[in-house]
Amino acid sequence: MLAAVAVLAVVALVLELVLVRPGWVESEEEDQARTEAVRAAERFAVQVNNFDSADVGTLKQSLTPLLTTKFNDDFESTVDDLLSQVAQAKLTSRGEVIRSAVASVDRDSAEVLVVADATADSIYGKRARHFRWSVDLVKVDGDWLVDNFSPVA
Repeated sequence: MLAAVAVLAVVALVLELVLVRPGWVESEEEDQARTEAVRAAERFAVQVNNFDSADVGTLKQSLTPLLTTKFNDDFESTVDDLLSQVAQAKLTSRGEVIRSAVASVDRDSAEVLVVADATADSIYGKRARHFRWSVDLVKVDGDWLVDNFSPVA
């Protein structure tokens, strides 16, 4: 009888290792991917909303490492005009992420929804800004990088 119980215990252990553990490891990897993708999207939202017209070059330098090559090319084509407007308006912005959530994630791509608030101060006065973005990320060489972002209504 004791031998039968021991055999059943060994069979149960083998079944757990074969059937349950791979799903557990996969789930743990997915949780880690979610966490890393959210951090990358939040870091992007904070960087994009924190700048000072007195040092507009810092904004460009801080964002570039967060972007894919493709998105950085798009960013480079428009950023100089944007930074010129920021400098002319003497615009300073301070922002923070209010909430974020993963809309979808797999091993090498993710969509993260981010809600952020910012306070902007310029020659035109002070105003609060509210953003809701969908941030598309891809994993490049182990890092989650922003591949696009768009407003969410």
